[in-house]
Amino acid sequence: MTDAVTTEVFANLFKAIVDEMAWVVLRSSHTTFVKETQDFAVALVTEAGETFASPYGSGATTMIGMPMHAGTRAFAEWEPGDVLVTNDPYSSGGMVMHLNDLYVFRPVFADGQLLCFAWAFIHCTDVGGYAPGSIDMQNGEVFQEGLRLRPVKLFRGGAINQEVWDIFADNCRIPALNWGDLTACLAALAKAEQRMQRLAQRYGIAAVRGAITATIDRTERIARDVLRRIPAGEYRFVDYFEDDYISDLPVRLALKLTARGDGTVELDFSGSDPQVRAALNLPTGSMRHHPFLSFGLTSFVVTQSEAIHINAGIIRCIDLVLPEASVVNSRFPASCGMRITTAMRIHDMVLGVLAQALPGTVPAGGGNTLVITYISTSELGTQGRVVVANPVPAGSGGGPDRDGISGTDFSVAFLRNVPVEVLESEAPVLVRRFGLLPDSEGPGRYRGGFGLQYELEIRHPSAVVVMRGKDRHRFSSWGVAGGRAGAVNGNDSLVPGMPKRDIGKRTVYRPELHEVIRLWSGGGGGYGDPFTRDPAAVARDVAAGLVSRERARAVYGVALDGDDADMAATEQLRNGQRAAGDFDFGEARSEWERAHGAAAERIAAWLPSLPVGVRRYAQAHAYQRLRANGPGPYQVNEITAALEAIGSELKGRE
Repeated sequence: MTDAVTTEVFANLFKAIVDEMAWVVLRSSHTTFVKETQDFAVALVTEAGETFASPYGSGATTMIGMPMHAGTRAFAEWEPGDVLVTNDPYSSGGMVMHLNDLYVFRPVFADGQLLCFAWAFIHCTDVGGYAPGSIDMQNGEVFQEGLRLRPVKLFRGGAINQEVWDIFADNCRIPALNWGDLTACLAALAKAEQRMQRLAQRYGIAAVRGAITATIDRTERIARDVLRRIPAGEYRFVDYFEDDYISDLPVRLALKLTARGDGTVELDFSGSDPQVRAALNLPTGSMRHHPFLSFGLTSFVVTQSEAIHINAGIIRCIDLVLPEASVVNSRFPASCGMRITTAMRIHDMVLGVLAQALPGTVPAGGGNTLVITYISTSELGTQGRVVVANPVPAGSGGGPDRDGISGTDFSVAFLRNVPVEVLESEAPVLVRRFGLLPDSEGPGRYRGGFGLQYELEIRHPSAVVVMRGKDRHRFSSWGVAGGRAGAVNGNDSLVPGMPKRDIGKRTVYRPELHEVIRLWSGGGGGYGDPFTRDPAAVARDVAAGLVSRERARAVYGVALDGDDADMAATEQLRNGQRAAGDFDFGEARSEWERAHGAAAERIAAWLPSLPVGVRRYAQAHAYQRLRANGPGPYQVNEITAALEAIGSELKGRE
């Protein structure tokens, strides 16, 4: 047994090691997406595959707690100097989440005994595949997304397996840059080994092992104390992607949170749609615990804890129920390149159930989109590059006691933007604008954060622009407790001498020389009745150019006299009707649910009775049959008839 003081001391020593690992990667990496945007992670991992130390000031926090047993148990024998590498979601059983994530593991030995593992991942900007950057939202299968490496030893006893790396390098557009990022990870792993060996020499292997176990156990106890505050019961929330990128059929995600009252909870995703022929799928490997589906609860635990070390102890308390071959638990060979979009949506669905279980404790829904833009000149040959121009997130949701954060969303707040000077030095572009988008916030007593507007002028005739992750062009972020939905996203382009044209949700775009690409994101949802917002706060937003005077009057009921609120006129305006309802999902989604909500429930319950391979087909044809009857809403007998007809058709084809 390790006492509390000793556990805390060791936990901070472990934290210092992973912080140093993160610093090594950050200062040694080569690609813009790692050294500027910080899409990487490092950790210390037990032999059983549990993370016991992770940094939370650098790198991707969504990975914290990822079950790593597919890596630590990949080989029966490990030797000092071995390094495992993999980027395959399916052979790793859901440990890796898409092909761009390159995982490396190094066993840490002390006095000839295996003590733990050091782990790191980098988001490789390109791993081959159809599109520069490897991800197109319309990719229908994982084969289109690049080269897959099942777990294999890249180093054996300190000697590189050059043939393995050559296979990988020959199948990506930027092999030298990827190698630069990988060597940064290898340096971080070596540093972790050195630091852990020193701990073992100073305190003894038994003491270090005991502290590792105690650190995870302590986090689990704290997490249970927080989760025990959720009143026992069941809470439900449904959200949608507005389409699946190859049709206008929305993708439904369903969540039931069951609080057991003992500090553990269950997240049941039954009723979520079948896996789709688009890059939205989560290849979670039917795991019972997985951070990509539970980091909304991880965030809740962390913000409700006075002092906690973030590790696998949190997700021990969160059980998952994942329907087979679904968008949250896909089967090979489903594409999964933009799985973060789905994880972001699930993050805010967790907020939706917590808003019901614990009113007044969590914010409204954020913008839930992350449009990652690339500029590629790889068609030019060896001198070409694939450069991440910027991640363009939406605003975050307003909270019970403060406004949302502009230009970022809670679920991906770890991502940094690329400085204009860096981008313009690495890619043939001119940044015309990068700033907040006025009138994009979800109104509320505490408004949502504002979205972004981003404009790029293309300065090379062969450049290709990739914009992945687009959504919420119709379905808004949601407001709560009387707060309203935020604005939607979009993008267009302007060719000199021609009118603007809508690019829509296309991922890969081939612009003309001097064409200006413009993307904008919506804001987060509002919290509370906008008519109860402090008039002085509204006046400040107007003075800052973020809220128009017309919007201040119409939406917030605030009359202005110059730059100040006219309190008498404001009081008169606010005598009108107040906002109502627990959630505001925006006009487009509300209209879709009015017409299709009952049918969506019935179809979701019916689909599991069908063979896996025909579920998405059957779902699409069920909606087609219903729409042939009119715009909806549909009666029970109409829905039943449509499902019976599709069932008979499929049975006849067996």
